[in-house]
Amino acid sequence: MTRAALVAVLALTAVACVDMRAVAPGDGLPFYDSTDLTPRWAQSSRHQIADFSLLAQSGGTVTRNDLMGKVRVASFIYTRCAGICPAMITQLKKVQAAIAGRNAMLVSYSVTPQEDTPESLSAFGALRGIDPHRWKLVTGDAEKIYELARTSYFADDGRLEVGKAASEQFLHTEKALLVDGVGRLRGVYNATLPHDIEKLIVDLDQLLDRD
Repeated sequence: MTRAALVAVLALTAVACVDMRAVAPGDGLPFYDSTDLTPRWAQSSRHQIADFSLLAQSGGTVTRNDLMGKVRVASFIYTRCAGICPAMITQLKKVQAAIAGRNAMLVSYSVTPQEDTPESLSAFGALRGIDPHRWKLVTGDAEKIYELARTSYFADDGRLEVGKAASEQFLHTEKALLVDGVGRLRGVYNATLPHDIEKLIVDLDQLLDRD
């Protein structure tokens, strides 16, 4: 390669780096704002987790406003699950340990809220070492939970049908979803895989350090 060609390549690389800095968020993480979960780097993304009002394992109400300002990790579980949920809980407990004393929270939505009362969620959490101050297990209106899964978190992989009652559907997903302090979706992980949870914790640290 001639000196002139090398200079031209370096110049183009520098321009590309400047362009990436212009659109990449300061925390280095992408945004997710569509059902195909394609990462996007433009900070203009407007997608946010929708408002909700549900019940936690303590019996108290949890709303989106209660979580705003906190980095959070969302998942979808149910207490009678004998498949992927136990593996998810085991891995997500690493996140619970990592956020001790920090401005972060885990939120797990029950996908069988008709069975998972606050009392049963409380017993489930106590048996598995879930700290209710750091990890909210929530239940309530099934239609709202399934709507959140489908349109806010994009966690359903296209399996939830629009217009079909939640009582006629069932969501079972291994996804853990990272949400920043203003409610934007910033990361998607397989919560049964240790290396994905390690990556989640690293990304969570980036958001917390940015705050």
